[in-house]
Amino acid sequence: MAEAPRKSYYDVLGVPAEADIKDIKDAYRRAARASHPDLGGSAAQFHDVAVAYETLSDPQRRERYDAETGRGRPTAGGSARNTAAGSAAGGPGRPGSAGTTRTSVEDEDAAKSPPVYLPPFSPSNPPTVPLILAGRHVHGEPRQPGMFARLSSGVRSRVDGELRTSNLIERALLPSYPAARLVNGVQFDDRNRTSAGHVLLAGYRMAVIDSFTGPPGNFSWDGRSLRHQGRPVDLRLPTTLRAVQELFPECNVAGWVVIHGAPDNPFAPVIDVPPGFDRTSPTVTQVVNAGTAVRTIRSFLSSGPSPNVVQLPVLARLLTSAGS
Repeated sequence: MAEAPRKSYYDVLGVPAEADIKDIKDAYRRAARASHPDLGGSAAQFHDVAVAYETLSDPQRRERYDAETGRGRPTAGGSARNTAAGSAAGGPGRPGSAGTTRTSVEDEDAAKSPPVYLPPFSPSNPPTVPLILAGRHVHGEPRQPGMFARLSSGVRSRVDGELRTSNLIERALLPSYPAARLVNGVQFDDRNRTSAGHVLLAGYRMAVIDSFTGPPGNFSWDGRSLRHQGRPVDLRLPTTLRAVQELFPECNVAGWVVIHGAPDNPFAPVIDVPPGFDRTSPTVTQVVNAGTAVRTIRSFLSSGPSPNVVQLPVLARLLTSAGS
């Protein structure tokens, strides 16, 4: 029996080919909620929805995709050579085809490009965030609890972990990623009082990061439950991710929990995962040590569309949430 053809990106989101950007954003919000693995969907479905949105929400990627799939005219004279060149410059492969994606070297080159601020602005139409503020790499401070809260070992572990993660990102990622913006101590004004230790924004992708310092001994992570020496460790991040994705439907949101061990060993603690576990899946919260945190977070951000873009409206909302 012949395999059924894969859906187009428009079919994945459930919109017609002439849908405008608002229709696409609204459809993405619905599809992301319906396909999320924690809400009855699957990792594969959620991945398809995220890739479809990343392509159709970016005008240049959408134009290339339409040309490649026969839904629109090829750009720049319509030659096959131009279409192929455009595909190589960016977009993810479409469902059911070999597709063409940027290589990791091209991702790195794109991430090192000077930042582009969107939407365009002028003296008569000033930017949402003052450029002197938007140009800063780091905003806000790691969360600081009151004196009595600090007496709790769990609170001290989180506070120390967030300080170490903030320092790690500032030292090892931001200097070589001009468009990345780190916002510390985010508290969203929603009904669930959603909070996150750090949010890292670059292009149309957002990494939400929580951290803590771990006791000696191995951890294990299977994509749903974290254990230390066989005992469960409570994680709030998966719930936070769902809320943040709903608050920022224009972004592809993924999460990291960074566990810090001995200060002189970034690869401690060891975090065991089951055989065949996909550490790179954007639909699974990543639990990592400091030694792998920057590499995996950077790979996620830089492989998205327009990784050198600073989305000013999104940054403005993050800064408000951090009290900046």
